[in-house]
Order: sequence, then structure tokens, then C-alpha cells
Amino acid sequence: MPSVVVVANQDKTGALELAEKARDVLRGHGADVVVSTTYGEDLSHSRFDLAVVFGGDGTVLGAIAALGDTPPPIVSFNLGHLGYLAENPSERMPEILATAVAGGLLSSRRMMIEATVDRDANWHRVALNEFVFSFRQNRRQMNLSISVDGEELMDLRGDGVIVSTPTGSTAYSLSAGGPVASPVLPAIILTPLCPHQLANRSLVLDPGEAVEIVHSNEYPVEVIADGFSCLMLAKGEKLTIRTSPRRVTFLYENRGRYRLLREKLGWGWSAAGWECAGLTRNPHPVEDLNERR
Repeated sequence: MPSVVVVANQDKTGALELAEKARDVLRGHGADVVVSTTYGEDLSHSRFDLAVVFGGDGTVLGAIAALGDTPPPIVSFNLGHLGYLAENPSERMPEILATAVAGGLLSSRRMMIEATVDRDANWHRVALNEFVFSFRQNRRQMNLSISVDGEELMDLRGDGVIVSTPTGSTAYSLSAGGPVASPVLPAIILTPLCPHQLANRSLVLDPGEAVEIVHSNEYPVEVIADGFSCLMLAKGEKLTIRTSPRRVTFLYENRGRYRLLREKLGWGWSAAGWECAGLTRNPHPVEDLNERR
């Protein structure tokens, strides 16, 4: 009998109802089901064969953190906005869950990154999307010294820096001008936030390389892992980010690896797309221009 945890973000409209339906569907297929509606609830004490998540990408990231070091495969249903991680359509939830229990869904295994700090050998954090360095309490310019495998790379002045995975390339890093990477690509992406130097640009690193970051400001720098504050880095302290041995597996229907990018980023504009968006194209722009003259 497979053991399944259903995680629902009760702040999302319809999430609780869908969680109840999912519980009934899964039990109908012989699964032992636990439902969690408390955000951040520690789920690492139990071993699950499958996790079903209803919410947005933030809910998925929170569920992964709550599931501990060995999260089970995840089937996620989007009730948020963009939904790069929560990509399965909720209206097909019964069919998708039935296929998941039968082992018929496709899988996408994603790398994670981890951070350690030189002052505490026991401290470490893991992220699926990114680590962000920022000043949350003031708008002062940040001064960071960044090295790769001990070799000096750049002295960065600006609002901070994002160190992301390819999965996280469509999150904060994308908004900051970073590249979009295939989510299954092994790489570490370094994206400066509003750099003062024009030459500072996003950089794609080998997954075997370690990024070392030291800041020289008097004020502590906040380190944020997947949207959660995890550390205040003091002046002169070094944070090291490298590929984690942990992986996360997402399960989905066979609808095309890049379909999600095309839909979410609007790369498929067409006449039909304009009409669906409530816009119309003028079939006779030249004639109208002549009339206005």
C-alpha cells in the first residue's frame, strides 16, 4: 500500500476541496493518505512514497523543505499564478493521480544547491530555486567579493546577488535578467542584482564548482533560501554554495518539456492568442492610416 502525503495551501481558493477529493481518489486506489494544511508543518518524521501538492510554486518549495532530506516524488497542481513547479492542471487531478499511483507519469529529476558558512561547521541549508543575498532593512549598496573554487571572480557592488539552479532560472533570477536554462541541466547560475558595474553579468558555472561569497559592509547581509530567511551574514564571513547531493523528482503528464515555458512566458503569440486575451488585430492597418491622413 503506497503512502501519500497531500499538502494543500489553505490560502489558495479551492485548495482544501481539491485536497479532500485527492484523498478520496488516492484511497480509492489503495493508498494510505495523510493530509497537511498547515504551512511549514514538519513532515520529515514520516516516509512517503508520493507527495501531492495544491498551491503555487511557493507552496511546492515549502513542501519540499518540510519533507526533509529525502523528499518523495512530487505531483503538483497549480492554484497560483505562473506555476513553473506546480504545473499539472487541477481539472485533470483524478486521472493524473490514478496514473501516478500506477507509476505511469513521466519524471523530471532536479538538482539542488546547498550553502555552508565558515563560522559554523554544523550549519547548512539546501535550496531548489536559489540563494539570495540582500539588504532587507535598508537600501545601502552591497559590496561582495565572489570567488569560484578559491579563484577570485568579481568584486560586486549593487543590490546583491542570486545563486540559482536551472530550476530557479525562471524565478527571481529571470526577473533580474538571468538566463533561462533547461530545468534538467546541471549548472549553477550566478546573477548580480542591479550591479553598479556595467560589466557584471549573469554567469553559468559548472555544477562541480563552489561559489564563495564574502561581504565587507558594516551591516549584516540577509541570506534567503527559496524565499525563506535563513542566515544573517556578518562582515568578513564567508558563505560557500555548491551542488547538493539531494535531488527532487517531479511527476507530470507527457505534454512537452518546453510547453510550460511557451505558455508562461508568452512565446506563442498568434492571432488566436490575441483574441483570447481580449485584444484584436486590425486586418487593414494601411487603409485606416490613409483615412486618418
